[in-house]
Order: sequence, then structure tokens, then C-alpha cells
Amino acid sequence: MLRRSIRGGSSSPLYRCAPSLLVLFGVPAIPLALGAQEPPTPRTDVVSEADGRIWGRVETVSGQAYEGFVRWGTGGGSWVDLLASSKDLTAGEYLAWNDRTGSPEPVPERVVEYGGYRISFPDHLSDFPSNAESGIRFGHIRRIRVRGEGGATLELKSGQVLELSGGGADLGRGRWEILVEEPGGRGVTVASSAVLAVEFGAAPTGVASPSGRRVHGTVKDRWGNEYTGFIAWGGDKILDTDLLEGREGPTRRQIPFGRIAAVEKTEAGARVALTDGPSVELAGPGDVGTGSRRILVSDPGLGWMEVRWRDLESVRFHPPSRAPAYGEFDGGRPLMGTVVTREGHELTGRIRWDADEEDSWELLDGSREEVSFDVELGHVATIERLLEQAVTVSVGAGVAVDRERRDGVRATLRDGRVLELTGSNDVDRDNKGIWVRQDPESEWIAVRWEDFKLLRLYRREGS
Repeated sequence: MLRRSIRGGSSSPLYRCAPSLLVLFGVPAIPLALGAQEPPTPRTDVVSEADGRIWGRVETVSGQAYEGFVRWGTGGGSWVDLLASSKDLTAGEYLAWNDRTGSPEPVPERVVEYGGYRISFPDHLSDFPSNAESGIRFGHIRRIRVRGEGGATLELKSGQVLELSGGGADLGRGRWEILVEEPGGRGVTVASSAVLAVEFGAAPTGVASPSGRRVHGTVKDRWGNEYTGFIAWGGDKILDTDLLEGREGPTRRQIPFGRIAAVEKTEAGARVALTDGPSVELAGPGDVGTGSRRILVSDPGLGWMEVRWRDLESVRFHPPSRAPAYGEFDGGRPLMGTVVTREGHELTGRIRWDADEEDSWELLDGSREEVSFDVELGHVATIERLLEQAVTVSVGAGVAVDRERRDGVRATLRDGRVLELTGSNDVDRDNKGIWVRQDPESEWIAVRWEDFKLLRLYRREGS
């Protein structure tokens, strides 16, 4: 694949010559030792929407445009992948929170003198953040316009306009690039400083398949749980042309994921079963062993899971039965549902979870065992608060009984799967409340976390 790089200016260096970056974007790395593996030959078959790869048109600040299969940053290659960043919270969200949670007593003010001016503001203002960690699947997005200060304005397929900050790895200033694989196989790498906007759409009928397909498989953790979906190894190796790196004795090995049937964690590193040969034993440094990073799994009907290497047992690679096409994403819709309080009262209307998440594309964060989850709220049917007391008995000089209150939720998905999640302000006592707006003319009603029992979410308004 022929390649060229586009830079937006000398202030944003593009490390386009490093072999590691070539590997990142699915380009064969230069073999560094005997025994390094050759990548598979790019395919020439015709793509279909079932492949699920992102197609987009990248516009640059200089007026040029490049259209083709898009690889965004390190981990965005398919419609189910997540664009991670921070969502700017609105003044309306803050004012609603302040009106419903503020003390009836006068709010103490904090005064700062600066440049001869006295500036005062409510002392509790910092209790409500100005932004929150967020993420949205690429399939929901129609257009992204990049802001020069590090962030972006997103137009979703629903018509919603969303402001994201550059706090995440996918939009941070000078930290990311876009690879566009144009029809015919030419690859163009565009630095973030050169990107003006990206418009997404379905791949044209009859265009040849890209040089790599999205890696898919089943990850098993050390507790026996299995997670099936599209895999990002180390958070950035996502295509079957990307290389799993490690050492076999003194030899450095680089094996395309398209040749790997399974990876089983061992004490020294990993046993890698190949589709076209015997298994090999790999050790670190590289993509296996104690220095390895996370493994992400994107499940189209759930969201994202993150499994750390220390909690991994094995990975089995296999193709998906199908990959969601661009047309299957709706761009999100307002959350509608019924909140049930601990006293049995029910409130039905528009929902705002944790005082800021109010659309179906947004994420419910939490963890089970040591695995982290980002659950797309559009796939959730019910959320039930769980409050239990764990009792630990220790015997030493005497008998000690420790009681610990565990806060969390039981989330039931629309496909029937059940997750019990803890360890996040979305699902514990740091939750800023579940908000209900019963009709467009009414004010938001805040249900405090300690009063919350159950939320039933509806597929669409009125259903």
C-alpha cells in the first residue's frame, strides 16, 4: 500500500517514520530479527457493509480531501469502536443540579482578588464538574469538526450537536492521526493539526476491501467469564494485519493477528496457536507478559470491556457472525423510562442518569471483579440498585468482625444478560442522582441515590 503523510504545521510533529507507528496502522514492520513473520497479502475482494469498517471523507485545513477506509488514532477502525474523549457539561445541567440539590440556606461565596477585581462565585460550584469522561461509537456520528484548541464538535445522525473536549486519547491536541486507505490501496496519514473535519458514511458499493479486517474473538478472564466481540490488543492493535510482538528465545517474533488462532497465557508469557503451523511460546517484552497492556473487547450488543493482562486466561480468535453496518446506528435518542424509589413512588419521563447522561449512545461505567465495563445505555433494559453488607471475620488475638457496605447496580440488558457493577460514580454513592422530566414543560425532579431503587428504560419515547 502506497503511503503519504499530511502535516498541519511544524508545531505538531508527526512520527511517521518509526516502525512502531507503521505497525500501529497495519503496515508491515521491518523485520528486526531472524524468524520475523511476513504479513499476509492484502485482499482484493469486494467489500460489503458486513465488514463493518469505517468509511469517511477527511477534509484538511489546506482544502484537500481524502476519502476511503478510516483508521482513527490508535483504536478506531470499525463502526462499533469508541471515540473516547470528555463531554462538556452544559450550563442547563449545572443549573438543574444546583436548583434541586442546593441548600435552602444562603450559599457561602468564595471571593478572589485578581488584577484589581473582586470575583465571587458559589463555594460549592466545584461539586459539579465542568466536563465528564465520555465516549461514543463511530457509527452514531455523521460529521466531526475538529477545534483548534483540542476538541471537536460532533453532529450525530439524530441531529444532535455534541461538544467534546480534548481530554481523551482520540481528540487530544497533537496526540492522534488519521490513516485513510483510499480505493486502489494508497494510504494517507493526516496529522491532527491538519484535520478540519471528517464526514462518515457507508462504503460505496463495489469498492475493494481494505488491507485489514477488524480482529474479532472471545476473551476469557481468570474468573471464567467470557467476552466476545471486536478486540483491540493493547488498545491499539485492531486489524488482522497488525502484529503480535514477543520473543521466542533470543529471536524477536512479529506475527500477524490474521495467522493467530488463539493465545493462552502462560507463566513466562503466552502460547500462541497458529492457523497455519505449530504453536509458539512467546515472552516479553512486547505484547505478552507482565509488561503487557489492556485488552479491549467491543461487544455490539453491550459496549466495551477492558481486561488487564494479569486477569487474562486466554483469547480465541474467530470471525463475527456479522458486523453492524453504518445504517444500523441511529445517532442516539433521549433516554425515556420510569424511576422507582425505595418508598415505591414511580416517576415516568425523560431520564438523566448521574445528572448528566441522558442519551442512548452514552455509557454506564462500572466493574465486575477486575474487569471494567462501559455499557451503552441504549442496550440497557433495567438498572437496579444493590446495597449489601459484606462481613469479614478475622481471628488473631481475638475475634474481629468487619462490616463493609457495598454499593452497586444490577444492569439487565435487552438481550437478557445481567451485569452486577460497582466501582464507579455511575453506580455507587457518588452518583449525583437520577433525574426525571415528566413532560417538556415541567422541571427536572431529582431522585437522590440513597432514595433510588430501580430504573426501567424504554426503547423509544412512548413505548
